Amino acid sequence: MRASLSVAFALLTAGTAATTKSAARRVRYRGGETAQQQQTRRVRYRGGETAQKKTLDDFLRHLGGGELEAVWEKTPKLWRRVDGCGPELFSFEDAVKGAEAGLLDNAAVADGAQAEAGRWVAEKAGASSADDLRRALAKGTVFFNGAGLAFPALAALGAACHRFLGLPANINVYVTDPQREVSVSPHSDAQNVLVFQCCGMKHWRVWPPPPRERNKDPFGRGKGGDRVEGLGEPLLDVTLEPGDVLYVPLGWVHATSTADSAERSCHATLGVDTYFYGLCWSNARSIALARNKVGDDVDPGALDDSTFSRLYGAVPVGFLRPRSITDEDWPDYFVKELRALQEDLGGASPLGDDAALRELAAFYLTYARDLIDERKYADVPEPAQRGSFAALAARASRDARNSREERVRNGLVAFARGSNG
Repeated sequence: MRASLSVAFALLTAGTAATTKSAARRVRYRGGETAQQQQTRRVRYRGGETAQKKTLDDFLRHLGGGELEAVWEKTPKLWRRVDGCGPELFSFEDAVKGAEAGLLDNAAVADGAQAEAGRWVAEKAGASSADDLRRALAKGTVFFNGAGLAFPALAALGAACHRFLGLPANINVYVTDPQREVSVSPHSDAQNVLVFQCCGMKHWRVWPPPPRERNKDPFGRGKGGDRVEGLGEPLLDVTLEPGDVLYVPLGWVHATSTADSAERSCHATLGVDTYFYGLCWSNARSIALARNKVGDDVDPGALDDSTFSRLYGAVPVGFLRPRSITDEDWPDYFVKELRALQEDLGGASPLGDDAALRELAAFYLTYARDLIDERKYADVPEPAQRGSFAALAARASRDARNSREERVRNGLVAFARGSNG
């Protein structure tokens, strides 16, 4: 359980878990409907087959038009046969190129034996060559964070998220050998994620957030020695194939397997990181209290699930912002929502006057836009030979992009402290 509401950022990787052979090409939701009825109801986007969508830009535009907002932080959702989501987005060959170029030097491997015992344990993969990568895969799922700054196709996906969802995103990639019963054990993450299955098959099970427990982070369950037990039947039980996209909400538990895949599985996870970047009501409220120089009298652990979810939910910027709310209307809308939340929380500590909260609202609007700076994912080059000038230039470019983003994030902390610099 997160102990305080102070401005803090935690980036946790999205992961994976277990399957049965009969699950292939089946979508199973709890609730009494047949699989075919559920698929008709829930799987409406089918790429060029029916929706005539030809690129991932089209798909992200489709999501930003209301499709994703309808399920955001409420329930998982599946889309089948999305054009552009296949080996052209990411493949094992790309992973090999990345390893040989030195891009996977910081990749990690989730220990398969530990995963089968229900524990998330990761170590450095040491994937500096194709052979190294294969040896690491023999131990478990190999994952590489920040892949959107290393591979141009993934950079284009990140740019599309910025452009059509209006929220900051990071992209991780996961590679798992076939016939692995458990890739990563049940766990939750601190991001809303869109999973793009690129190669092979992977079976996913997804559960609602488990009951909250003291001293256990609800957005990091199943990690750091914690085991998630007593989950019961999953809400969603599905096998993803190339072209499929799955949305998993913040804090929802999930697990995967490649037990029935004949091929190596590769998928890209687009993490829409509102929590990591402080674009959530808990941080907005904490900043208001900090700038007003008062302490926080609300215990998040004592809140009911609905109020807790609202507290840690995303501030409505980007595609979540009501279309009727203009930039001019935004400050009053923000203040009204924040004060309503404070009342529902039962908080007695004063947030500050309306003028101070309007200043916070204006800052948030600018901050959110700075986080989706188009320069982050612009002109990402193909992996270059290790040690070459092109590889050194690419590394310098990645460092500069990360530094620019870090300066933006530091601005949030400075604002909370009452400084504009």
